[in-house]
Amino acid sequence: MKRKALILLVIAAGAALLAAPSAQAMRAEQQAMRAEPQVIRAVPQALACPSQTLGSIDVPADGATVSGYIQVIGYALDGNLVSNVDVFVDGTDDSNLVTTAGGANINLPRPDVMQFFPQYLGTVGQYPGYQASFKASLFSNGSHTVYVRITDVSGCSYFLTPRAVKVDNTLNQPPFGGVDFPLPDSGVNANGVLEVAGWALDDRSVDHVDVFVDGLIERQAVTGIYRADIAADYPDNPQAIVAGFILNIDSTRYANGVHNVTVKAVDDQGQQGLLGTRRVQIFNNSPNLAPFGEVEFPLLNSTWFGNCVEIPTGGPSGGDGAITDSRYLMFVNGWAMDTSVAQERGGVAAVTLEMDGVVLDDTRVNCHREFLLANALVDCYGYYRPDIEVLYPGFQQAPNVGFQFFVDVGYLITQVGFKEGAHILQIKALDKEDSSTLLKEIPIEMECATGNLDPPPIGFIDDPTNYKFIGGVFPVIGWALDLDGVVKVRILIDGVAQIDAVRGVDYAEYGFASPDVAVQYPAYPQANSARFRFFLDTTQISNSEHDLLIEVTDTRGNVRSAGTRRFIVDNNTLVR
Repeated sequence: MKRKALILLVIAAGAALLAAPSAQAMRAEQQAMRAEPQVIRAVPQALACPSQTLGSIDVPADGATVSGYIQVIGYALDGNLVSNVDVFVDGTDDSNLVTTAGGANINLPRPDVMQFFPQYLGTVGQYPGYQASFKASLFSNGSHTVYVRITDVSGCSYFLTPRAVKVDNTLNQPPFGGVDFPLPDSGVNANGVLEVAGWALDDRSVDHVDVFVDGLIERQAVTGIYRADIAADYPDNPQAIVAGFILNIDSTRYANGVHNVTVKAVDDQGQQGLLGTRRVQIFNNSPNLAPFGEVEFPLLNSTWFGNCVEIPTGGPSGGDGAITDSRYLMFVNGWAMDTSVAQERGGVAAVTLEMDGVVLDDTRVNCHREFLLANALVDCYGYYRPDIEVLYPGFQQAPNVGFQFFVDVGYLITQVGFKEGAHILQIKALDKEDSSTLLKEIPIEMECATGNLDPPPIGFIDDPTNYKFIGGVFPVIGWALDLDGVVKVRILIDGVAQIDAVRGVDYAEYGFASPDVAVQYPAYPQANSARFRFFLDTTQISNSEHDLLIEVTDTRGNVRSAGTRRFIVDNNTLVR
């Protein structure tokens, strides 16, 4: 209650102080009155700019001592959509401007402001927040004044009440940042994973991020996570683009009830900075906690192909018969785990692969060594995945949580009864209680490569990952192969071919080393150099969900899709 009252007083005081005509409106009114005062008196609504403005500089506080990176945070409301927020120091001339081209990060949600100005909800001004930063080291020790200029889409501009600060560059700024998850007073997700995520920065460098539960250290979070939104707030900090951190905790190791999660960052000089504290509710019913995981391959709308001319049997195979031509194998892989393994009855027991509701493989009964693949284990669960253990430390089944299925499309079409055309793959994980989780449904196309003499390409997008938030100029990384050889790879967003932001061409740079791809696809030309890179300018597309498609041109001129990845653009600022 005290906190709400304090917020109310601050916002109310800001409204009273700032409910005044904008500087531009005042100048326009004075000039018009000198020329034709009777027009102003008769038609005051002819002014183009709003007669009143609301806004505040919340951070830094007036009189604060600052060092390192100085955050400038606040809000602005004038009835129009804000187009620019610019920060000045020690004056309002252009020479005093400290924000980079494009200004501050704007149109950010401020639910606390909307609580006290509900009339702006549902309007263009419903996201009034702004955030910027500048380096204290650019200024001498002593007193300075911070000004913020607001400009809306109609061209009206005004300055908020300035803030006086005292710069002390001798101080080591503690790390700063925020905790995005868990949300305040939230509960643990149904799968029992307590996700702790956010961001941390320092004027020097962040050494590590510690996560505490009920005052006791849990472990260090994984740092270096891509955060385009933080880079927008701190454009002059090269570490901002990878300022994110994450730690996934198996909440079944804690008693049901309320717990406190605290996150602290430590810089390279040992100074701690509190990033945030969250109170969470844990309530786990261990036998019913469902497995979870991810299907990493294939991409959506991939084309699967196989040899539909039956190969004479007669020689020893040693396999289970589901693979008849090892040259044309399609793969399904990913990982799965279960939290309730910590409470005796959990743990992933199997992963199943289905097509159109028909079970193709169950790792409990179909895992075997395949003679045609040098006796490699296929159709199994429990492959070694140390990368998943990094993201989910302390989970009892990690790191042996990977799964992989090998599918011979020719066998499915010639001997099982499936037809060429569209199909839906379903990958499910089951625990010891047979609680089942659908990890993913993937639409694919199946065809006989021997029928149309044009085997389709195969490929993958390493980055962005599925539904990843990206922004700015983002390097799209992946790989593509074709039995006829790859000539060109293009990147299409929602069906529209893109131009590489660095090279200025409509195709990706192809031919980077890919030894991991060669291990899985040794029969393909270019398997050792199948990776591509494409610099995607996300500021040219909307802040929303998009489909990224790999388009491959082979040596015979055939143009085919290698699959689609969905991602989200979040530049968190107006595209100008």
